Amino acid sequence: MSQDARQRTKVFLDSYLDNANLTKDDGETQVAFAVIFSQPNYPLQSEFRAAASPVDLLYCVGTPESEGLPVGVGYIEHVPITIWCIDKTGITGTKLRWKAETELRRVCKEHPEGSLRTLDRMSDNEENLGSTVLYSVTYILRYKRHR
Repeated sequence: MSQDARQRTKVFLDSYLDNANLTKDDGETQVAFAVIFSQPNYPLQSEFRAAASPVDLLYCVGTPESEGLPVGVGYIEHVPITIWCIDKTGITGTKLRWKAETELRRVCKEHPEGSLRTLDRMSDNEENLGSTVLYSVTYILRYKRHR
């Protein structure tokens, strides 16, 4: 069974994101991150405060828009990837967001094989959740996949 564009993108990110490039403000201590699908059935901020395995950074893969090519050729996929992070001890959310963006761009530049992957950047977002500010930015990963 073939994978959908979200699953293919999650596997791509899980395979190539390098935690050595995702560090706390000290530039050495690696952060905990995860690649998940967007809009889970629980509050997203609970990932940052989880009792078992809290994360410092999330890459959330959203539902793609598919553009059909001529019959039998394939599709051009437009997959939203939203980066989420918060301020924590030793972590400035906006700095970590920038490192996460840089890492996402590096992955797409260095690993275009199989399909040409390019990124379009959307605007930054900051959501105040009371005692926590959730920082985010959304990119659109565009790639062509064959049937």
